[in-house]
Amino acid sequence: MQAQLNIADYVVEELTLKGNADYHKTAKEEKGEINIGFNIKRKGKEPLFMVTMVIELNKTKQAFSNSPYYVFMKISGFFEFVKGTDEETMQKMIGLNGLVMLYGVARGVVAQITANGAHGKFVLPSVNFVELIKNSRLAESEPKKKRVRTATK
Repeated sequence: MQAQLNIADYVVEELTLKGNADYHKTAKEEKGEINIGFNIKRKGKEPLFMVTMVIELNKTKQAFSNSPYYVFMKISGFFEFVKGTDEETMQKMIGLNGLVMLYGVARGVVAQITANGAHGKFVLPSVNFVELIKNSRLAESEPKKKRVRTATK
């Protein structure tokens, strides 16, 4: 049985990987601090979507000092629903399922590249995308603070 949502293609738009020269495997290894941002766009009314995800791991000096790698990745996935999928199903699925599928691709890309690195293969940590989406929606619903520029004499 074919899934209702399929990833048709993906593109790694940016990738920065930095190995921690001071990292030693005997040190307490941590998966690190991860930040994930995302954007979902639809092609008109068609059942075609583009999901862009930005992943940044170990951005802070403290997090990087306890981990083997710093990673920055911008990846976009192109998704399609099977013909006849209703609008409600598409709206429910694209956020959670699209993000999970794309993050799985990102984990594979990072693991493959780091396998050739000084500290060996590194797999991005697991992420609770239900919480990520919930927090994103909460942030969107909060009133935006206006930035006011003041002139000084």
